[in-house]
Amino acid sequence: MKQSKEIFRRKASIWLALSLILVTIALWWALDPLLVFAYVTRQPVGYDLDRIVKLEMASSVAIREIGEDRVVPTEDWYHDDEEQQILSRVQELPEVEVAYRATNNPLGFGVMGMNAWFYHDNDSVLGWKYGFMPNSRMFEVYGLHSLTPGVPTSELTHDCEWDESIILTRSLALAIFGTIDVAGRRVRSQKPDYSSDKMTWVDTWYRVRAVVEDVRCAPYDRDMNTVFICTSGASVCAPIVLRLREGCNAHRFISEREGELQRDLITEHRYIRSAVIARDAFDFSMKQTGLGRQMRHGSLIAAFFTINLAFGVFGTLLMYTRERREEAGVRRAFGATKWSVFCGFIREAWLLTTVSVTIGCIIYFQFAATRGLYEFTGHNPTIHYWFDSFGTHFLVVSVIVYLIILCAVLIATAIPAWRICRSEITVALKDE
Repeated sequence: MKQSKEIFRRKASIWLALSLILVTIALWWALDPLLVFAYVTRQPVGYDLDRIVKLEMASSVAIREIGEDRVVPTEDWYHDDEEQQILSRVQELPEVEVAYRATNNPLGFGVMGMNAWFYHDNDSVLGWKYGFMPNSRMFEVYGLHSLTPGVPTSELTHDCEWDESIILTRSLALAIFGTIDVAGRRVRSQKPDYSSDKMTWVDTWYRVRAVVEDVRCAPYDRDMNTVFICTSGASVCAPIVLRLREGCNAHRFISEREGELQRDLITEHRYIRSAVIARDAFDFSMKQTGLGRQMRHGSLIAAFFTINLAFGVFGTLLMYTRERREEAGVRRAFGATKWSVFCGFIREAWLLTTVSVTIGCIIYFQFAATRGLYEFTGHNPTIHYWFDSFGTHFLVVSVIVYLIILCAVLIATAIPAWRICRSEITVALKDE
């Protein structure tokens, strides 16, 4: 009887160690991309998403159809003065702190701007372009503070030249010039030229107006390479972006005001169609992006595999610990206290977990050394995260994997072990 129990314990120990090694490898595969992706997407965006609201503007002017697919506006399509009237009335709302007319897709609503490479000397950095109109209050709406002496935030959009003046974020200025003192300097970019039958790229030179604090243009933007370019004016029916006053709830503002906005903020040819909160658009973008879907699918597959293994480990631990009831009874009969017996079970579980997870990490290291760890590629050489270093990346994920497995093993060991230690010695020895 004793011999058969000893054989069972040895086999259970071996099976438990193998299971923990497999769980370690599965968790590594699942957590590596999830931790990196979660870290990047949880970084501060640089402004208060919960106070930024976009009002979509629409036109009541009909359009004229040409052929099957092409449409052109009628002569009454352009009404910039009416759009400006609506903006003025929006700024008069008691909940609104400041507002501006966006040029197209505003910052923070789930869509990256047009990208372009910016060159200086031999350096090149990919930037995301967002337009702003001269004398607009865009930077005040987003709370992006100027870092350029002599150019206060309220004057960032003043004295800007159409398609020639740009404003850089801190990280982008450092990546291109190595300093943020770059006002007045020039930087080269390229843009497509469609004037001929074949698209060509032409050089464009920009004058740096100022530098502002870093801002993230999308949830998965890791580099903060945002470029603000002065444009001649907003597109037709461009949205109005506003910032609510401190303490105002955006959802309450929309629920209480959206009907009033659609009913009252209306001119002969323009009206407010809908309102969107930046936070909702930002979260929706993160869910709908291809990278986000890939992460969700990968996490579901890995979670299914890991949970099945975890249940196997949990069940084995319960059986393994319960089968040692007689051992606990013998030790207590010879004078051991409840706590010493309990701590003995915990020490063994900790040692087994540490050895097994270490072996699992070593096995995964062989794979990672040849195939590499998960990468979240960026283009800004001044932005460095913990996962950019192979050693730090491997160590951080290994520690997290170890802590997760250790917690699960200790819980699965502690529950039956504590019950055994609290039982009477005669009950623990009745089968002995």
